[in-house]
Amino acid sequence: MHLQGAPNEIMCRAFPTTLKGPARVWFSKITLNSVSTFKELSGLFIKHFIGGQRCKRSSTSLLNIKQRDDESLRLYVTQFNKEALLIDDANDKVLVTAFTNGLQSGKFLFSIYKNDLKTMADMLYRALKYMNAKDAVSARKGRFEEAGKT
Repeated sequence: MHLQGAPNEIMCRAFPTTLKGPARVWFSKITLNSVSTFKELSGLFIKHFIGGQRCKRSSTSLLNIKQRDDESLRLYVTQFNKEALLIDDANDKVLVTAFTNGLQSGKFLFSIYKNDLKTMADMLYRALKYMNAKDAVSARKGRFEEAGKT
């Protein structure tokens, strides 16, 4: 809009249409007629939200993620990946160690140790194969149980 030479009034009226969530709530709390220029509005916005910048997390925080007793491997993988995305420049060895450290003992963990996976990509591929195989066995078991009922 700046390049188009739009007037302040238009930019100020168009601005809230681009906001969602907390930014929209913040905007709705601005006192009417308290802002006179788009520059002033954008300055207020930056001042308010600059503190909301994502803090860099340490990869050691991943060591706190543990698979709960009632948590499926699929949910654990999802939770771990969500947290891992918050870490800048995560080292693959640390990711693999933290992921393995948080797993419950069982067949999947045994297969991880047995195959000595080195990268997180390999780890996630192995987890996906394991989850798909488990789903296939469960589906097959369900079909046999249904066939036995008739």
